Amino acid sequence: MNSGQVSDTYVMNPGLSIRADAIDALVEYESSTTSMKAILREMQTTSADFPNFSFQTQSLSLSVIRFRNTIDYLITKSLGKRKLQDISSRDRNILRLALYEVRWVHADLDKTMSFYSKIKESYKSEFEHAISMDLDDSTKRMPILNRLSLKHSHPTFLVKTLLDRLTHEETNQLLKSNNQKRTYYLRPNRLYDGHDSVLDSINEAQLTIDPDVPEVSRIVEGVDSVVKSQLFKDGRVLIQDKASVVTVNALGPQPGQKIWDACAAPGMKTQLIAERLNGKGEIVASDVYADRVKIGSARSEQLNVTNVEWIHADATNPEILDADKILIDAPCTSTGILQAYPSFKWRLNKDTLFALMTIQNKILDAIFSAYADRPGTEIVFSTCSILPHEGESQIDSAMKRHNIELLSPPDYGVPGYTGFNCTKLVRRLFPHRHSCSGFFIARLRIKH
Repeated sequence: MNSGQVSDTYVMNPGLSIRADAIDALVEYESSTTSMKAILREMQTTSADFPNFSFQTQSLSLSVIRFRNTIDYLITKSLGKRKLQDISSRDRNILRLALYEVRWVHADLDKTMSFYSKIKESYKSEFEHAISMDLDDSTKRMPILNRLSLKHSHPTFLVKTLLDRLTHEETNQLLKSNNQKRTYYLRPNRLYDGHDSVLDSINEAQLTIDPDVPEVSRIVEGVDSVVKSQLFKDGRVLIQDKASVVTVNALGPQPGQKIWDACAAPGMKTQLIAERLNGKGEIVASDVYADRVKIGSARSEQLNVTNVEWIHADATNPEILDADKILIDAPCTSTGILQAYPSFKWRLNKDTLFALMTIQNKILDAIFSAYADRPGTEIVFSTCSILPHEGESQIDSAMKRHNIELLSPPDYGVPGYTGFNCTKLVRRLFPHRHSCSGFFIARLRIKH
């Protein structure tokens, strides 16, 4: 069913294509290995309802995914002898979407029911039971791990990992924060003339300079107006997460240096590195995927980055052997950006985690080995992950195998998870503490 083609079987009002598009996206997500964001981007390019599709359908679809295991628990408990997996994918997602609207958005029950004829025909009593169920009472006898998993809609593996490293209260705060809207930050592109006053031209958005990372301004209101502005389209103002800026600050690129951005695409950190070089120095930006190199190169051109060479290269087999500083913003589970990409938490499993850890290990081993005879080379390793497997554990392991040392950590953030040798000299940023993506950052140097 394409956007705009609303089936009377599922939605009584054929004009409400937004809900039909959301159901289509949810159905496709169930049979896909890609993220919900990627599915929505593809649908958006063919939607007859753009720009309404862009906001309302995305909001509904991502919200259902965000709270999916809690929604499924409520539905499952209400189905009686029927199993959730035994009903059709479309029926499942109609129930999910309608339940989200009533329980989370507090939409009017009768009005919501009028949108979905299938529920009235086949699931009326079950749906009403799912709406009225007391979740706290239903889960009160469960272990704390399962209660938190259902209360905040996170996989038990992720909850257990956090409980092992954080207090119950902080775990609760972090999980709750992951289900809230992300904070957006704006900064001027200093590679263009007139950058000092460019933010003054953003009249329809409310901005406030971040007190801890003054290079960025928090968008208090009006992010949509920023995205629609010509300044943003022209690359003269940039939306970049605060944690990403802190990572480049940790690298500290200086004019005249050669910087290797080893996992560079899509190139936002590359652009900021170019700003710091101030036209003096050289950047080599590489990525293992050719299509991402093409995108990154085009993006750099748009952002007026002139001193960068984009190459298609695998960081596990270093080709750049004379860099002064290296940024390894490594592939990871992306558990630090669940506010924007909630579907990542449902794609997470131990096989995926171990596969990514293996890649991270290979990159670190390859670069540390290739630069073993270049003492003084500084390297920043970062991941947008809240898992210790992709942070502290990797650094402790690498330091046992290589002649490297930890440098003083960035000024911003908190020490790493306890229980590791590197804890005090690495930094973590958390959504609930720092109003940004979850990030791990370590500053290292090849020893003499």
